[in-house]
Amino acid sequence: MRCPFCGYTKSWVLADGRRRCARCRRDWRPERMPLRLNAAQWRLVLRWFVRGMSSAQIAHETRLDRKRVLRALLVVRRRMRALIPPELLAALLHEEDDGTEPPPTRSPVLAIYASESEFWADVVPENMVLRVARAVRERGPEGLDLPELAPYSAVVYRRRLYRLAESSDRRSSTHFGQVESFWAYLQRQLRSKGGIRRSRLDLYLAEYAWRYNHRKLSPEQQVRALMQLVRRPLRGGRNGAFPVLAGPSPRHATH
Repeated sequence: MRCPFCGYTKSWVLADGRRRCARCRRDWRPERMPLRLNAAQWRLVLRWFVRGMSSAQIAHETRLDRKRVLRALLVVRRRMRALIPPELLAALLHEEDDGTEPPPTRSPVLAIYASESEFWADVVPENMVLRVARAVRERGPEGLDLPELAPYSAVVYRRRLYRLAESSDRRSSTHFGQVESFWAYLQRQLRSKGGIRRSRLDLYLAEYAWRYNHRKLSPEQQVRALMQLVRRPLRGGRNGAFPVLAGPSPRHATH
């Protein structure tokens, strides 16, 4: 077992279950590996990530602990999620629940956003599902009447895509065809996962939207864009997730 701080392979077990590195003398718990990746390790993880590899495959290729890879990917997806357009932040605010149970659905309700160069997908809050269901039943030729979702172009209800009336007034059919292409891409990605917990669905939607918006970039260009994304501060002034390891060189740190 390698030290997560310096990469040394010799350590001993303490009385409380922690391990102590024989070289740097720092302690850690094997079940709670700290996320301390240097720039070279981040680049390795992201190179396999942009290829669509699973966390297990990334851990195998980079020779990093899988828990550290999972935490690194969580950081990346949260940074992608932070790219949500500002006009969407107010659209999906949770309103007061009126106590009415939403209709049962086997799949969550999604809202699709599209601009000239950017696409986005979000999970519609549970307290808005009933209004979406009512709008689907009462929909007209112009689309669904849901002014609460005005920034969005379409809604996915029970895996079917519906145009929003507010967006159809100002957007062409060609533009909606792009929305349909984005939804087809999302469907393929979601099916390939086999199943995603609802609590993490917004993070995966952010990932797929990022991939779709950057699909014309080469893999190396995508890696550079993600490196910049990981380094940048989050909204609210939090610093980038780039704790750099001190110790062996990057070549030895990944083996």
